[in-house]
Amino acid sequence: MKLARALSDVEARKVQTFVLLGGVLTTLTIWTKLEDPINLPKMFVLVLFAAIALGLVIPALLSAPKLSSSNQKIGLGLIGLFAAGLLVSTFATDVKYTAIFGEYHRNNGALTLFACVILAAAAGLVFTETSSLRPLKWVSLLGLFLSIYGILQYLGQDPVQWNNQYNPIITTLGNPNFTSGIVGISSIASLYFVIESRKTLERSIAAISLFLGLFVVIKSDSVQGIFAFACGAAILVLVKAWAIKRVFGITAGISLTVIGLPVALAVFNLGPLASRLYQGTLNNRLDYWQAAINMFQAHPILGVGIDRYGEYYREFAVQNQYVQGMYTNNAHNVYLHLLATGGLTLFIPYLFLLAYITWLATKSLKSSNKQSRGMEATYLGIWLGFLLLNIVTIDNIGVGIWLWIIGGIIIGRSALAKDSNILVTGSKNNKKTSKSSTELSIAPNIGAFVLAVLVLIVCVPLLTGSSKLVELKYNLKSLDQIAYASELLKTANDNPGNPQTLANLANFAIQKNDLKTGLAISKMVGIADSRSFYASFLPAIIYEGTDKRELAIPYREKLLITDKWNTGNMLELVKSYLGLKDIKKATELAKKIEKLYPGSEDSKKAQSLIETLSKP
Repeated sequence: MKLARALSDVEARKVQTFVLLGGVLTTLTIWTKLEDPINLPKMFVLVLFAAIALGLVIPALLSAPKLSSSNQKIGLGLIGLFAAGLLVSTFATDVKYTAIFGEYHRNNGALTLFACVILAAAAGLVFTETSSLRPLKWVSLLGLFLSIYGILQYLGQDPVQWNNQYNPIITTLGNPNFTSGIVGISSIASLYFVIESRKTLERSIAAISLFLGLFVVIKSDSVQGIFAFACGAAILVLVKAWAIKRVFGITAGISLTVIGLPVALAVFNLGPLASRLYQGTLNNRLDYWQAAINMFQAHPILGVGIDRYGEYYREFAVQNQYVQGMYTNNAHNVYLHLLATGGLTLFIPYLFLLAYITWLATKSLKSSNKQSRGMEATYLGIWLGFLLLNIVTIDNIGVGIWLWIIGGIIIGRSALAKDSNILVTGSKNNKKTSKSSTELSIAPNIGAFVLAVLVLIVCVPLLTGSSKLVELKYNLKSLDQIAYASELLKTANDNPGNPQTLANLANFAIQKNDLKTGLAISKMVGIADSRSFYASFLPAIIYEGTDKRELAIPYREKLLITDKWNTGNMLELVKSYLGLKDIKKATELAKKIEKLYPGSEDSKKAQSLIETLSKP
């Protein structure tokens, strides 16, 4: 059997289903029994479906070099280039666990990104212009489901008891911003069916989805979805108006500009709509963005490491932040986050890929006929909506996966019908390779099964480990100290390379007032990740809490580098230096505190301690 071959219509549709189903289930999956009920199960589902899709699409992927469509070749080549950059950046990252599985409660590591790349490539191979209505239906219905759940949360009828500090409309994404973003995007697809569909039922469902979606976006108190929807809707409305009559298009363009300009200005707290649309969190984001730029300038080629933004943030953050002492493990800007963590090695292929897909979508709209113009405008609108979201958001797995899927579909749609025969065994150029669907499906199905098993082997321990953390947290007060310490140390020894789990375990021990176990595990954190904040902070507070301040000094001194604006840390060092009668070091550090933040409380306390000790 020839492995490199075209997919049959049945096989291609099966891959389409797994790509779309993978996207939907990634967005919707939660698992409340896990310590991370949001992103860890999403990563698991995403990687599992990507593995299955990869197995099923391998024959077409191997045939990709023979594609007659240059658009697909270039698109798939750029996806491959991004994957290569990701591979290099991953190997260059100092802490491999974080590089592969991502930051704590984010999981935007290489495994997630490779899964996104696979689904994008699969979509680029199996979706064509004739099958491009199907994804819009799935996206619209996804928005309807999320909107219904969001309304239940808004009404206080959520069946899940979330520990939620945000607006109640977090749906399955854990944050109102992410909910607003994906529902705003899905509403663009719903608007398409409201305008274009000739089926009464389909149009009615889309209208309900659109109405409920916009309601949820507004009630989420997040402007991300508003701007994403406005971008896509504006393109769709403008194109439709222009198609009816040129003067209508010009009028629509002017009207949208008049409406859109105040909205755009409001983002920066300017204009008449600022009081309604401006969100103060933008100032926090400006701090995060500047830190990302600082990281890139210090590590331009390979970045600080895949998803290592959090452990470098305290060092590269600006001195005077909008909220002083604020910490984050993500740049809240997808472009800057990749630039900071992967450097130019990752960022340049990503930029080229996005630019090329944008060009394909724009080109398709320009060359479209009257019948297909609405769909072309919708795909362009959804795509640009995602690019807009990327400026102000975290690459949340449940939202970001759709950028990759839609991007892949745009690549697949760019091939003309006559150039798409690599996918269809029934086309005239592939009749010689046509065999029974049963025979053709054996190898891909086996491949999909093997890859799925590999994913289970890799990812199931992550899920069981997260479940174990929940169990340990639940048993914090019920077990005696000796039994609890035994459980903590056993779990720590089972996860020696996982600094995130180890930090949690050390914290549990400290909460149990078992400082000996806490110290032992915190030192394991330092072995797994020498830069980890907790690898220095936890031993320091343990030694200080047991009146062994001299032993805390090396850890506090390390924090002077990795957490360089933290005057609280400096104050503790002043106390330790004074305890050793090292007045010179204490005085120098007190002067540094005053220089950094003149008149601050920490500066006053440091000066007072020195003056007290200096008195005869």
